[in-house]
Amino acid sequence: MTQTIRAYFDGKTLVPDEPVDLPLNRALTLTVESAIEPSSPTDSITGVELARSAFAGLWQNRTDIGDSLEFARQLRKDAETRR
Repeated sequence: MTQTIRAYFDGKTLVPDEPVDLPLNRALTLTVESAIEPSSPTDSITGVELARSAFAGLWQNRTDIGDSLEFARQLRKDAETRR
């Protein structure tokens, strides 16, 4: 069984970003990979780094977004006309 689980480290424990469906009391092997984010707004990352980052799949569990392209267009339109 292989799953990708996004999480953060609170200094003591790995805390999943969303509920996790795993069998109880089963031993697991964790491979930890940091999400790659630029250190400043002017830094850049590669497409591969972006695909591995927390941004990939950001909206995948949103139930209020039907057509993601139309949703993005509406967000841009709203931003352009905001006062």
